[in-house]
Amino acid sequence: MQDVTVEHRPGRIDPKFADGDTRSMRGWLREAHPSLAALVTWLVCLPVAYVGARLGPADPFRLRVAMIPVVVLVAGVVVAGVVSRRVPAELASGIGAGLFGGWVAFTLRVALHGTPFGFGGLVGDPGRLAAMAGTYSRTWASADGIVPSVPSNYPPLFPWLVGRASALINVPAWKLLGPAEAITLSFAVVAGYMLWRRLLPGPVALAVTLPVLLGFSLPDKAYEILALAVLVPWAIAAFGDPPRGRLHWLPAGLIGGLTLLLYWGFLVYAVPGILVLAALTWRASPDRARYVRHVALTVLISLVVASWYLIPYLGWGLLHGSSQVEYQYQGGGIQDSPLLFLAPTPLGVLQLIGVIGLVWYRGRVWWGKPLLLLIAGTYAYWLLGLAAFIVANHHLLLQDTPRLIAPMLAAAGVLTIARAAPGIVRRLSIGAVPGGLGTLSLCLLSIFVAITVWQAWMPGGPGQLTGLYQPSVTTTPNDATLAFATALPDGRYPPAAPPSPRVARFPTDPIKKDVASVLGKGAAPVTLSASEQLFPFVSWPGYIAVSKGAAGIDTDWPARYMALRKLSHVTDPAAFAAAAAHTAFGPIDVFILLPNKQGQWAWTPAAAQDGPVTFTQAQFSSGAFTIFTNLPDNYVLAIRRPQGNR
Repeated sequence: MQDVTVEHRPGRIDPKFADGDTRSMRGWLREAHPSLAALVTWLVCLPVAYVGARLGPADPFRLRVAMIPVVVLVAGVVVAGVVSRRVPAELASGIGAGLFGGWVAFTLRVALHGTPFGFGGLVGDPGRLAAMAGTYSRTWASADGIVPSVPSNYPPLFPWLVGRASALINVPAWKLLGPAEAITLSFAVVAGYMLWRRLLPGPVALAVTLPVLLGFSLPDKAYEILALAVLVPWAIAAFGDPPRGRLHWLPAGLIGGLTLLLYWGFLVYAVPGILVLAALTWRASPDRARYVRHVALTVLISLVVASWYLIPYLGWGLLHGSSQVEYQYQGGGIQDSPLLFLAPTPLGVLQLIGVIGLVWYRGRVWWGKPLLLLIAGTYAYWLLGLAAFIVANHHLLLQDTPRLIAPMLAAAGVLTIARAAPGIVRRLSIGAVPGGLGTLSLCLLSIFVAITVWQAWMPGGPGQLTGLYQPSVTTTPNDATLAFATALPDGRYPPAAPPSPRVARFPTDPIKKDVASVLGKGAAPVTLSASEQLFPFVSWPGYIAVSKGAAGIDTDWPARYMALRKLSHVTDPAAFAAAAAHTAFGPIDVFILLPNKQGQWAWTPAAAQDGPVTFTQAQFSSGAFTIFTNLPDNYVLAIRRPQGNR
């Protein structure tokens, strides 16, 4: 590997990296071509990956089928390793990044071959994301996925793109999530490489990019992984003072704005470190005014790019107030140890090397101080979140901080190895670093990362029983399993779904048919549903989300819940019908409820501390409602009829 320890000289681009005057067109092309090669290679591989994934059997639970991406991987790495000996290392690294991104897309499509759903099916966050995408297939404006009358507080770019694609090609948005996840996650490799390539030699940039997938590999969060992959090199290039020169404020602002729209959590965690990095860079800058202008323009462009999301969100909060509910979610590893580098795993070892390297090289190499500040700032945010959680029961969404810390420590580990390896070789009197050792190391790292994520991406659980038992990659169900275990709107399961596990069905098509029989085809009634599985499939606005911890701040979940409880206490049928048409948050046109053991019809929120809201059949007996009790899976349906039809 090339040495990456070149120190910064103010106002100059080090000739070791610049390879000529980057202000000239020829020099710019020489500097940019590895990134261009990565992008072009990825674009060429993408359609090949999609077509190739559909050529094999639609049963990735079978180990024989699941092994196909491994064969493609090893063959591709061998070919790439041979070719890299005949082309410049920089160009080879760009092609390698594009090929790895293409392999990611291919593997994800193989994992979902046989189901129309994305990873996670419609359970939890994937279902809410599908509902958001469905909403954006009908509107261009920022909107909540279940209560579309209010703007979204969740970063909308990924579901917005899926929704607009759905409207363009006339395919339901929930069917596009799987392909979109594959494209986004594969592009995360290319985008991360391209930004790191501005800071490091190509092979090292690729080696730094790949471990991002080891610490965070959930395909249903592909947009978060993309934001994570670009954040660290963007922060260093935009606010630091790297040897190759600072990233111009216009692309820096565009990337910052798109990161806000993709997932702002990692950016928030990094803010303490970015502020200190910017302050130290300003202090050491020979032209402080110019640096302040650069930072101001970067921030301004970022806010302008994200304004179509931020202005409605913040404006709604100022005008109508908001209710913080995300802190109710206390999963995701809040209680886990933040000392990731002590884990007895290959990634933990790499991160431990990174910790040692950051301490040893912090003032000796240009990357030491920026990485150290970003890592320390994220740990500071983690500690602040814990303090807020203990004192005020608000954890500041700190549960994802390890996902940002992990790739930064791994990057430091890679850079430490690249910095120290030549010196170690000299001390051992081996002479020069053996030719091809860097290429071999990168190939082995690529295979290790790929095999690790392949095992996580392939559906787990029992294999299909076709004659002899066919084992799958893992016996543990995962997000890919849920994509097969989720029922279609008509109640059937995908053809490749194993006998178990299976997510409980929701009678979407029968409900749509019954609602159309009362309100007419194309009606969009405001719906109170006992399951959020309805909303990805229909264009109906919801009255309230079932999950309080995942509900949008703007929807004011606690107040809506109290409005429901107030409505449930209205026992007179005529008064109940009138109250249902005029709650504090507008009408409820359709009730989809589940009978309980007491004979009541219940809407039960996911949060255990909030009890169920129960109704009785008598409340719907005024003639203002049409009731259906013959739905599959024990659901009951009450439809408030138009006044003229009563």
